[in-house]
Amino acid sequence: MPNMSFFESIVGAGAILCGFCGTFLTFRIQREASYYRQPVADFQSGEGKDVYIGLTHFSGAFLLLILGTLSATVFGFLLPLLALAGCVWIRTKPNLVVGGLVGTLILIAAYFWAELIHYGILKNALRNDHREWSRESPVVIGGIAAAVILAVVAYFTVPGAP
Repeated sequence: MPNMSFFESIVGAGAILCGFCGTFLTFRIQREASYYRQPVADFQSGEGKDVYIGLTHFSGAFLLLILGTLSATVFGFLLPLLALAGCVWIRTKPNLVVGGLVGTLILIAAYFWAELIHYGILKNALRNDHREWSRESPVVIGGIAAAVILAVVAYFTVPGAP
């Protein structure tokens, strides 16, 4: 059975990763909400009202961020916390935690790569393009595939309990 300091370290690192993902997820949700509607002041009545804009969209990068956040929560925080609380099944599977965190890091890296493509940063041109999913889809599919493959490789190569 692995030393409990492994899971103590993972909980700390996982909490940082969860906070990072949660911050970016909050930013994305807030941005999409502002594309959905915005407050407007009516100066004659002195009241404000919401104006529907309807420019929200669910991008491939947003999907990667959601998957990365869920993965960070499960493998970086929940499972190590349960191991520290005495769950023997998880204590005997440190490779599951390592594999999940490797997959999480790949998903988050793919999220940033997809955002660079989405905003045309790599081309030095910020523009609005309605074909973003077609441009992002190789990164999204590749990021998810790489996350799964590397997580499985880490799972089977990190020594577990006998």
